[in-house]
Amino acid sequence: MDEHAPIVYDLTEYKEITRDWNDDPSAYLTRYYTKHYFLSTAGKELKDPLGPIIDLQTSLEVKRGDQYVYQSPNKLCIIGLAPTHPLLAQRERYQVLNLRFDDKIVNALPQPTHIPANEKKCPPPPCHHETVILKIEVKDLWAEKEQKEKEDKSEQAAEDVDMPETQQTQQGGSEGSGSETPAESVPSSMIAEQGSVASSSTTSIVSSVVSSPSVSQAQFKPKKSIDPTRVVFVVRGSIAGHVMELNERLIRRGTDVVTDPEVIETMLDKASTHGYIAVIRPKTDKKGVPLKDLVDELPVATA
Repeated sequence: MDEHAPIVYDLTEYKEITRDWNDDPSAYLTRYYTKHYFLSTAGKELKDPLGPIIDLQTSLEVKRGDQYVYQSPNKLCIIGLAPTHPLLAQRERYQVLNLRFDDKIVNALPQPTHIPANEKKCPPPPCHHETVILKIEVKDLWAEKEQKEKEDKSEQAAEDVDMPETQQTQQGGSEGSGSETPAESVPSSMIAEQGSVASSSTTSIVSSVVSSPSVSQAQFKPKKSIDPTRVVFVVRGSIAGHVMELNERLIRRGTDVVTDPEVIETMLDKASTHGYIAVIRPKTDKKGVPLKDLVDELPVATA
């Protein structure tokens, strides 16, 4: 056989493999990546006996969704929003407002620019299954509509109650308006004295609570969301390892809160490709342990 003879490939054998690639842009993933999923119910339970979990940074209720973990042959894992994530499965309900990447992870990773050869490289930031890499603040349109309907009903009920009371007050005022109320007969000096005593006692109570070392900060954590129509979806690390890269398409250097509509659209419309969240290198000291909380299939949606 002539070593300079051209090599002939039979492309017909690849037709079946690449048949669906034009229709589904993510179909190639099944050939080059091993698919895993980190479900919203995996890991630490998102429950609090006193009420919903509230994010200290935004004072909003915390929610979670299913995430994908695509592992390449070199063992690196790409994480992002799975098709069953509420932001993708219920696009008509949730409106994304902004993205917040963890500052410590962003600052620990080098920017995708030229790095001088003499500059010391920092080790990649570690992560585990519960590490919050990204916070996605959204508006719950269904909750907003429900709250507005409740407010309209409350206003209508208040108007119905106020109407007979107003008529009764007008009738009572016409019968006798010269009678003095007991509150008007109280001397003003006595009212001022009571007010000063109340304010001084309140001040002493507040100062004693703040200065008391036995009062922990946990008692001052918010127990209720400041806005029931907004929630925060967190994207967790999914596996134990080190964060090697964040998706630079979703980051805007110099700002903590990303509100660019193009960035949000990329994350939602191309979640399995250009809209991935991060690349994580799993720990290699214990085989199989970093991927222990993952599943190979997504749960079937029930009607």
